[in-house]
Amino acid sequence: MESDGKDTLPQGEQERPMSPLGLTRTLSSGSLIQEREAAKLREEFRALTEKMRNETSTSLQYFESHLEKFTTFLQEKKSEERREIWMREMCQQLKVLKKAVETLEQGPAFPAKVELEAKHSKKEKSNLQKLLNRLVFGILMIAGFLYIIMAGHIYVIFLVAFLQVLTFRELANVRFKAVKARHVPMFRTIQWCWFSVAMFYVYSDGLQAFLKETQYGHLFASLQDFLSFSLYSSLFCITVLSFKKGFYKYQMQQLAWTFITIFMIVFQMKFAIENIKAGLFWFLLPCSLVICNDCMAYFCGKAFGHKLINYPFMKISPNKTWEGFIGAYLFTCIFAFVYPLVLVKSDWLIYSLADLTKDTSEALVKDPVFEPKTYEVPAAIGGLVGIKQIRMLPVQMHSVLLGMFASLVAPFGGFFASAVKRAYDIKDFDALIPGHGGIMDRMDCQFIMAMCTGVHYTTFIRPKSPCSC
Repeated sequence: MESDGKDTLPQGEQERPMSPLGLTRTLSSGSLIQEREAAKLREEFRALTEKMRNETSTSLQYFESHLEKFTTFLQEKKSEERREIWMREMCQQLKVLKKAVETLEQGPAFPAKVELEAKHSKKEKSNLQKLLNRLVFGILMIAGFLYIIMAGHIYVIFLVAFLQVLTFRELANVRFKAVKARHVPMFRTIQWCWFSVAMFYVYSDGLQAFLKETQYGHLFASLQDFLSFSLYSSLFCITVLSFKKGFYKYQMQQLAWTFITIFMIVFQMKFAIENIKAGLFWFLLPCSLVICNDCMAYFCGKAFGHKLINYPFMKISPNKTWEGFIGAYLFTCIFAFVYPLVLVKSDWLIYSLADLTKDTSEALVKDPVFEPKTYEVPAAIGGLVGIKQIRMLPVQMHSVLLGMFASLVAPFGGFFASAVKRAYDIKDFDALIPGHGGIMDRMDCQFIMAMCTGVHYTTFIRPKSPCSC
């Protein structure tokens, strides 16, 4: 009885399929196919097999699966009368295999190419998702920041204190090794105690002003320094008593890192508190300059990076470019000159905390730096541009100087943070803000910028200074 080409062995006589390499023995059998035809087919299959062995493992598996299917088909044929059917099946399978090879080599279905395109597409989607997250949460952060600014000086001071706590947590975790810390009694507690003592010392002046109207205000004012010193000396003794044999080096390293972190976060940001007290203008301006410089460095680097200057910028931050650094400098200086004109329109930004809280019916007096003033243009420049005088706010020149610092020096705070992350093999300090990392990732340049603004204000702007405008 004839079959439809899908004959199988009788029940109980099922044989194990031969491997593709064993196909040659079957093809050599004179009882199945003539030797000449078998040799021709054998050579074609061998050539295809060797060719596919040079391709990816996925392609080879695909090809060999077809060979095994055909080998099984040959084994299942026992009758000489089925020779023509076998030959047609062999030729058909051979055409399928040849087409598969051509498709894998030339078409977009080539597994390696498909995999590469899939990875590239996935990477593009990931980058787009990161950019969207960065944009959305960046807008939310700016909106929240402006809302707190509008709430007033006290709320901004609380915001700074809250950010200091979060930043210390992130930096303390960088070097924290839970395995070793479990054997060190109260080590994490001692770290946070050092931070708390430093915060108490820095904020004690503000706490004194808050308590001055209470019955304990005078007592606290007289004991302020004594309380700070008592807390310091007590914690110093507790720290020494916590040293444990076998962990001295680890504890010393952690303490050194803790003290460096406290200096960066607490004592540098003390200037930010003083800036807020002097007027929210002196807090909002430096923060905005750093944000502007950061954004412009990113966009200028993306647009012109490595196109004008091929020399590497910073080995510690290979993604940074000279084009981004220089472009950010120019845009930040322009922004610094114009931005004060926007801020001075809100009187509550330029007055100090003391001015806004004092009980008086007298009108508030603006600082002279916020009053327009006429300046003589140097003759050499005036002759070229045709301008002899220029009327502007003195604070605009101060802002440009701060903008130059924000562009030339403040970025090194970010470079330092990059060095820390590379040293400890971390991408971000935390994952608190999607697309931005942690608080430290956003504050790395703000610390030294706040310090610069405080020093600049007390040196060149405060009325008692001989250099005041």
